[in-house]
Amino acid sequence: MTDGTGQKAPVDEVRDRARPVRWLPIIGAVVVVSVVLAFIPNRTDIPPVLGSDYCYQLTAADRLVAGHGLTATPPVAPHQPWTWRADWAFLTNWPCGYSLLVAGVGYTFGQSTVAACGWISVVACAASLVGWFVWVRRCVPRGMAGILLAAVAAGCSVSTAVLVNPSTDALFVAALPFALLLASRGVELARAGDESRNAHRATLLLATAGLAAGGLFWIRYASLFVPAAIGLYLLIELCRTSNLTFRHAASFATGAAVPIVALVVINRTLGVAGSAQAQLNLGQSIGFDFSLSQVATAWWKLTDFGFYNYHAFTHWVYACWPVILIVVAACVPACRRNARTFVASPAVGLSAITLLALPAMLITATTLFSGKFDYVGLDRYYVPAKPLYFVLFAAPMLLVPVRSWRVCACGAMLVASSWLIQQEWPRPYHRWLAADYETTPWGQRAICFTPNSGALHEWLQEQADDGLVVVSNYHEYLALETNLPVLPIPPDRKTLDDWIERIRESRQIDRPRVLFVLDPDNRWRSYWIEEPSLSIERFALTPLPHPSTDMAAGVYQYAPAASTSTQASAAAPAAGASTP
Repeated sequence: MTDGTGQKAPVDEVRDRARPVRWLPIIGAVVVVSVVLAFIPNRTDIPPVLGSDYCYQLTAADRLVAGHGLTATPPVAPHQPWTWRADWAFLTNWPCGYSLLVAGVGYTFGQSTVAACGWISVVACAASLVGWFVWVRRCVPRGMAGILLAAVAAGCSVSTAVLVNPSTDALFVAALPFALLLASRGVELARAGDESRNAHRATLLLATAGLAAGGLFWIRYASLFVPAAIGLYLLIELCRTSNLTFRHAASFATGAAVPIVALVVINRTLGVAGSAQAQLNLGQSIGFDFSLSQVATAWWKLTDFGFYNYHAFTHWVYACWPVILIVVAACVPACRRNARTFVASPAVGLSAITLLALPAMLITATTLFSGKFDYVGLDRYYVPAKPLYFVLFAAPMLLVPVRSWRVCACGAMLVASSWLIQQEWPRPYHRWLAADYETTPWGQRAICFTPNSGALHEWLQEQADDGLVVVSNYHEYLALETNLPVLPIPPDRKTLDDWIERIRESRQIDRPRVLFVLDPDNRWRSYWIEEPSLSIERFALTPLPHPSTDMAAGVYQYAPAASTSTQASAAAPAAGASTP
């Protein structure tokens, strides 16, 4: 098919594009972009913000470097039953891949954990920008409009927050386009024919793609949609009249299964007692709570790009445009033919199935495990698939063989690039750089126990011994800063006394000293942790003098019930004294 000038039509150009992936230039581009990002002025002056999950993961990294294994305090989550099992437990509720990487980088280069996280984020953001640019260019026609579209899509894959703050999102988003590149190139070689060299390379590439897709499971459990999407695409190809064989599909499935099964086995072997469901952070129960609102929420989150979002209608445009495009493609015969040809490209077909697989997985997880968390409602879960929106719903506009139309498309991409360069990236960076944030001794931005949180952490470390038991409404933050096995707030005194008895037996101590360290403001977690004033009353806590006069945290002492063994040892001398 030609566009009337003797040139191949853009849609056929995309379908027939099957060029090799040149890895050396890609790696060189990642290095160059990493250097540019690393030298952003004052980048390291912004203290990173740590979410609760990352406190556990980075505690495990710290303890691994210190020789204590990949362990952290056993996690507690909203609305989930929790009981004390051990001071420290092998990390299972989050994949251990990020902690291993942070510990490896820190140990190898002699960097602190927070510095290692920063360098990992720099390289991951660079790989994300380059990887998504390469992937989108593979899916769209050649020309300036395609380059601009790829640049905008790649720009949407990163953010200032991902660059500054420790995050597994950066690694996941960076690795995804490379897994797709390996899979699409493998399919292209398999389609090329039965030539032995092509068949062997296709098998090898698909096995490598399987290892890459399954390896994402070590970074995020939620990455399971990636091997599922690629596997589904290979099954579709297998059922079509193509040269893809069962051996090709089996090589991918085997490669993907190896890292997934390996991590599950490691978790079951080294983790504390508990179901595989609980270890995968899916709660304790399975139900069925589906509603169409979940589908609407998933689509709304997926299409939230932030471009000119001060206009109320912009988000509606991004959400409704794909529906309009699909209706036009279905109703107009010429558009329908072009759509089939466009999706016939392995890169575009993989993009489509991957884009659909992500919300499908989140809806399924929310339907089955809504008691644990509303997975559909979490914005950051949708970031990996957002560049694919441009492939499926913006790239078709570049297939229209009208020069004036392409000029308009270039203008739209320039406007989007302007927003990223002038608003989306620099504004939060300059705002955080200008803010006067308190930094903890570990190196994170202090978000609890402020002001003067450092004095609290140092004082607690001075108190540390085997007999000290610390309870806090921000237990994971204290554990990261002090390397003490801090407990969360228990539901009642009986439960706490039971925990203390277990701790006493585990540590082989007679008289534990129990301190409550409470931030007076529960902030974002007030919906599942009771107010500190209620804890003070419930546990009959006695206030202790502040380690520092300007410290906001309250430190209290708790008098536990006497254990059976303590009562027996106290009664023995009294009986002996009465004996003549």
